[in-house]
Amino acid sequence: MVDAEKLIYENQLTEGLALLDKLLYDEPGYGSLHNHIGWAYTYYTSDVEKAMLHLKMAIFFDATYAAPYLHMGNLCIRTGCYTEALKYLNKGLTALNPNKVAFMESIAQAYELKKEYAKAVTAYKDALASTVGMESEKFTEGIKRCRKKRWVMMFSF
Repeated sequence: MVDAEKLIYENQLTEGLALLDKLLYDEPGYGSLHNHIGWAYTYYTSDVEKAMLHLKMAIFFDATYAAPYLHMGNLCIRTGCYTEALKYLNKGLTALNPNKVAFMESIAQAYELKKEYAKAVTAYKDALASTVGMESEKFTEGIKRCRKKRWVMMFSF
């Protein structure tokens, strides 16, 4: 899987996916493998159906693995399914060792896109509280942006 991931990062998508597919014949029930395939389809192709299929299979075969919930949530955000995204993202937060910062950022984005700005601000604050360093500025900007949007929406007729 590491070799396939390297190929994908080096813009050799066809070769990387072929290697992952070959591995799938040996281990069809391996959740992490389905996650890698779903990840590749999500972020490197426009094939939403295959991405969803493999991410759902990853969750099916290993419901305790956090990564496919994050990828599925992000895929749902990209396709405009914000409520569904929030279901996956919140479920992923209860999985083993989730990247809380990444999950909270995606949750904040989903709420922001749903125009639920107060909830988005809360999620950005949770992300901010869970990080140190350069990301903190991004979350602070998200909070400011949502507060501004909320203010504008309150006074628009």
